[in-house]
Amino acid sequence: MDARKPSSRWFGVAVAGMIIVAACSAGTRVRAVKRAAIPTTTQATIAPPAPATFPLTGLPVDDKGRAARPALSVKVDNAPGAFPQAGLNDADIVTEELVEGDLTRLMATFESHDSALVGPIRSARPVDADLLRELDGGIFAYSGAAAGEVAPVKDHSTATLLSYDDNHMGFQRLRGRPAPHDVFASTADLYRVGAARGAQTTPPSQLFRYGATGPGQPATNAVVPMSSELIATWGWNATTRRYERNQGGRPDRLIDGSVVSTTNIVVLSVEIRGTGIFDAAHNEDPLVVVSGSGPAWVVRDGQVISCQWQRPNYATPMRLVDANGADVNLQAGTTWLELLPHGRQPAFS
Repeated sequence: MDARKPSSRWFGVAVAGMIIVAACSAGTRVRAVKRAAIPTTTQATIAPPAPATFPLTGLPVDDKGRAARPALSVKVDNAPGAFPQAGLNDADIVTEELVEGDLTRLMATFESHDSALVGPIRSARPVDADLLRELDGGIFAYSGAAAGEVAPVKDHSTATLLSYDDNHMGFQRLRGRPAPHDVFASTADLYRVGAARGAQTTPPSQLFRYGATGPGQPATNAVVPMSSELIATWGWNATTRRYERNQGGRPDRLIDGSVVSTTNIVVLSVEIRGTGIFDAAHNEDPLVVVSGSGPAWVVRDGQVISCQWQRPNYATPMRLVDANGADVNLQAGTTWLELLPHGRQPAFS
């Protein structure tokens, strides 16, 4: 062995010792390093999206299929021989319009709910075309109509028309009911037939605004004198928070025994013109004008709000506005739209 060559074992020990000493010496001079604070991030709170609502009631969507379908409007008889009726409480909107002989007829519009039975179904009138335009057409079911009465509906309502006289499919006659008050249908059948005939597949536009509104005057009772022959009265039920209808001096009951009721009543003062169309008794069919403007009353929650309705033309949606031009809201729910002839005044108490 070469005496000048150090042992590798002792060399390793020496190096290790030097490292330990250096570390100990350095440890007396190094200060503790403070750990830098880690910045925290606060996530912005994102409000959940507003729930989707049905356009004709303002109520939350509980069935996406119904929310995506078009409006279905059905003409319903309101003459003395028509009672009891069916399906009115299932409709989103029911419109009452003056017809010949100082009687009224109804247009029941469905979208958010179905009805197993609607009727009795009767004939169309010229004003229906302009009402259907606000609903983007949709599907319109009726039974009978003189050529002049149904011509506007065919010309510019943009609706898919289902007429019992043209094709019985989707309609039925109820035994025990005298004609012509015996034609009925289910909304499911009418939607099915409408789809088979190429009805649009888009939902209607929103007709009214829904939400809170300013204070009004107390109105637990509303009287709507559509004519000298027909005066409808509505009474507020604080338990159900709905207005219940009386007609002919008694509760207006449906086939299932329930009383006709609604969340909102909207009364429009409208112009009545002549059509030159007469029935067998020589009563002229009135033309109900639903464009322009005029006084209006919104009845909801046991109160009435006086306002104005505005619809410059048939291509423009109707607005209900207060004296300052602000929109008047309805309560989310069903609505009866009363087209009250000019010169007649509703009463509230």
